[in-house]
Amino acid sequence: MPSSIPFVNIYLFNIAQSIIAIFLAGSFLKRDKKLDTAEVIYVRPMSNADYIVGKTWGIIKVFVSLNIITLIIAGFIHVFSSESPFTLFPYFFYLLTLSIPSLIFVLGLSFVIMSFIRNQAVTFVIMLGFIVVTLSYFGNTEHGAFDFFALTVPNMFSDVLGHTNLYPYLLQRLTYLFLGLGLLSFTIALVNRLPLHPKKNILLNALGCIILLIGMGCGFSYIARFNHINSQRTLYSERYKKYNNLDKVHLLDQEIIFSQNSKNITVNSRLKIQNRNHREINKILFYLNPSLKVEKLTQKGENIPYERDAQVIVAEYKLRPYETLEVELTYSGTIDENICYLDITDEEYYDTQTGSSVLRFGKAYAFVQDKYTLLTPECLWYPTTFPPVNPEAPYNIRKNFSNYTLKVVHPDNRTILSQGASTQVGDTTIFQNKEQLPGISLAIGDYEKKSIVIDSVQIELYNFKGHDYYSQLFPNISDTLSGLLHDIKSEYEMRKGRKYPFQKFIMAETPISYTGYVRNWKGNSEQLQPEIVFLPEFATTLPNSDFKQSKKRMAEWGRHDPQRSPEEIDIEMNVIREFARRVLLSEESYESEGNTFLNLFMGQWSGTSKLNKYDLSSMYFNYAGSIYSQDFPIIDIVMNTLLKQEENDERRRFFRMFSGMGDNQRAAAYLNGKSFEQAVLDNTLSTEVFYEMMKLKGIYLRNYINSRVNSDEFKTFMADFTKKYQFQEVNFTRLNSEFIRKFHFNLMDFIPTWYTINTTPRFIVKGIDADQVEVGDYTKYIVKFKVYNPTNTEGILSVKLEEGGGMFPGGPRGRRGRSAQMEDKPAKNYIIEPRKYKEIRILSDERPSSLSINTNIAQNLPSDIVHTFAKITTTSSDTTTGIFDSNALLFEFNPKEITVDNEDSGFRVIESNQKNKLQSFFKKEDEDKYKNLNLWSPPSKWTATIGTNYYGDYINSAMYKKSGSGSNKAEWTTQIQIPGFYEVFVYAIDYPRMGWFRMGRGENKKYQYYTVKHDDGEEEVSVETGGRGQQGWITLGSFYFSPGEAKVTLSDKGSEPNQVIIADAVKWVYTNNNK
Repeated sequence: MPSSIPFVNIYLFNIAQSIIAIFLAGSFLKRDKKLDTAEVIYVRPMSNADYIVGKTWGIIKVFVSLNIITLIIAGFIHVFSSESPFTLFPYFFYLLTLSIPSLIFVLGLSFVIMSFIRNQAVTFVIMLGFIVVTLSYFGNTEHGAFDFFALTVPNMFSDVLGHTNLYPYLLQRLTYLFLGLGLLSFTIALVNRLPLHPKKNILLNALGCIILLIGMGCGFSYIARFNHINSQRTLYSERYKKYNNLDKVHLLDQEIIFSQNSKNITVNSRLKIQNRNHREINKILFYLNPSLKVEKLTQKGENIPYERDAQVIVAEYKLRPYETLEVELTYSGTIDENICYLDITDEEYYDTQTGSSVLRFGKAYAFVQDKYTLLTPECLWYPTTFPPVNPEAPYNIRKNFSNYTLKVVHPDNRTILSQGASTQVGDTTIFQNKEQLPGISLAIGDYEKKSIVIDSVQIELYNFKGHDYYSQLFPNISDTLSGLLHDIKSEYEMRKGRKYPFQKFIMAETPISYTGYVRNWKGNSEQLQPEIVFLPEFATTLPNSDFKQSKKRMAEWGRHDPQRSPEEIDIEMNVIREFARRVLLSEESYESEGNTFLNLFMGQWSGTSKLNKYDLSSMYFNYAGSIYSQDFPIIDIVMNTLLKQEENDERRRFFRMFSGMGDNQRAAAYLNGKSFEQAVLDNTLSTEVFYEMMKLKGIYLRNYINSRVNSDEFKTFMADFTKKYQFQEVNFTRLNSEFIRKFHFNLMDFIPTWYTINTTPRFIVKGIDADQVEVGDYTKYIVKFKVYNPTNTEGILSVKLEEGGGMFPGGPRGRRGRSAQMEDKPAKNYIIEPRKYKEIRILSDERPSSLSINTNIAQNLPSDIVHTFAKITTTSSDTTTGIFDSNALLFEFNPKEITVDNEDSGFRVIESNQKNKLQSFFKKEDEDKYKNLNLWSPPSKWTATIGTNYYGDYINSAMYKKSGSGSNKAEWTTQIQIPGFYEVFVYAIDYPRMGWFRMGRGENKKYQYYTVKHDDGEEEVSVETGGRGQQGWITLGSFYFSPGEAKVTLSDKGSEPNQVIIADAVKWVYTNNNK
């Protein structure tokens, strides 16, 4: 963005100058106070006003001069080293509105405090504390009203529309400018110096009070603006609730004639509606933006009486069941953005931060201006018969698929974008849609167009004039672009099992402040509309949008591997492919947290996965049809989420191998105590956690169906069903009826329990093994294991066998990491009844490399159990496969084989280092017990983590920390019942086997040091963990134990600095009693 560089320059300078100004403000007052020996010189014909103003002006001149110098340097960097367009105005604007008001306020407050306290050191401490509190706390209080730096107030410029938040921003800055001037007035009266005109102190105090009141008035006006927004949002929410239970009519067709005059729009809408209720209705409800004034509502030229209640139009008209009616609605006015996103929490609605960026872009939900117009269904710019949101029960919402025709009357040459095929008739652009849609949008701006046809789909790219920063970076792919886009499209559609349902696909640039939210009940954000995705200005907030740096980075990677050094055309194609994958084809996006500069200073970075606002899957699913159920309102979005998911999502499975408590685990933990039905109404659940819950429940539903129905046949059935009812709302009872007809299986036998159950199972898996078997003339393999469900709740295990060179344990290689003849095979699903012991046997044509068991919705952490097969030397003649009843022998306590895990009561950690009390006071406690594994910067304290590599009954976890002096220990204790020799094992993790994740560079071996306490004393044993160390149970030796306590201790000393020390499990195995 053109304003980014000057803003960051002032941002940093503003903080630095405030700290220095505190010292200078107290310094000169203290210095003047010490001049008592030169009082004759100190007394001179100068008023206190002249004296203070002169001192203040001197300080301001110094800082303004320094600020101008830094801005000039920033300008040179902007012009000669930056890809961002240069605009001079923001440099002056930020200097005058951001830097100077902060400086005047700091000087005024410092002078007043120093005048009262008369101690420079105390003044400095108080003001420094005030700055720290402002930076850490006040920025998020009352929308930044108490942040004199204005660091959290939106303050960026759009290259199209100018400042994104001008009026509120200027109010906030005037607040501190006048407060600072008022405090300076008080300082003149408070200064410890003989006044030239004593009576003027009264006038100065009065002037100070007046200026302070003006400043406070600006501050109250700033806060009142947000209070007004809150009251309006509350009003609109109440109106939705008030009419929520009244019968609604269906919108069949709508023709919209739209014209715009400056910030006002005039619209004539012709609607065809139908009463699909089984009873007559006396009132017809329409929903329209509350700032749009209805001029007339007619039917065949006759007025229909109506009442207007905020966004609700209540028309007095009787309509019999399934009767249709054509009405005409004419209205005009402006757009009230406060009607948008009433279901979004205030915290998210008012959050101005984007990741860890210090740039605050502001939030706008619609634009109606001379230079640009953008209207989406969220702002109710045309009448609807169903509310766009339901604040009371968000998931109980209907998608009304209708036929839309849009006619836009425009006298200028701006480009007009909307859904459907467009034609030009005089000064009117007409958009006609072949498909029924749940809504349409409209964008009007000075766009430049680029287009290409891929597989009969018209792909169009619109950027604002002068914003094409990318074309010159791809000079070599003009001939191969169509093939590249075809490959990207085909690969994505193959993964999703759907074809793109529309005839065109538009990517259009919007002003930087345009904002939307991913809402689970809708399945997408407003940035994604049928046929259109709205991208931010200059792609500022998108990952991989700096194509120049991406090309440079890929070229650098190639130089490190001369054998794979790519050509320029390959680099360009990879850049486009990666941009498409990260921005448009991923359901999640990574977002850094905190503050960029603070993260750099602390050397710590953190982030989280957020749902991707630009994920195109909604065009394939959410906008292509709807399944409605009054009893299970969540069913539509769950079915869409289910169909979106890829059965063999290896990247997600891989990262769960060593992740901490992610959203997936939080969702599963929630369901052990609360039902899905309760979760639907729980506003405290984060969007990400609930999305994972929907995926869990959707996948569980799919796996349950697949346990009774062939998975390929189910896929085919759903593909045919969605194609048959494409662009329609269909009742769930119809889906169930066709499902029964096809599979003789009633979904209603399972769905009610699936929706209301509030407990989850727990699976204990043991005895994973593989045998060679002879089947005819071929050698095949039987993979087997036993499982126990100790709970009263039924569950499903999804078992996937990797043959040959599968993904585990080397990393997410996907198809390229496999043998050429290997293909993805669907997981097999097994229902495990409550309190049952089962044995599962699977036949493998090839030698198995790994077994992955997904526990779906269960208490297991993590949800995946992964076993890697080494050598398979045992043979068997038993070729039976399937699921069979088993016994409890393997799961019962065996005094001759005792295992103590880090989750057991026999395990403890010994911490010697004391907490820093000040650090503990400011550090926010993490709610999660289990943290992500951090091999690069391991914690200094024992920290719990979960992963498929670790040992555990149903919680595969371990404790880890950075190597230390040896004073921090982990200890395993058990009671020996049978005297004799026991071989002692520890469970070791071999991280280098996890692909690119290394515990350190080079081939240095790393060791962990264990101490075994036995009858003959204590013995220290070292275990190799670095390089290509061993994985699984590693022996420490055989020792004699008498009945009583046995103990193994792990020291944290390690064999080299910054080594990761892992404490997992210890096992004592009885060998003999010959001492």
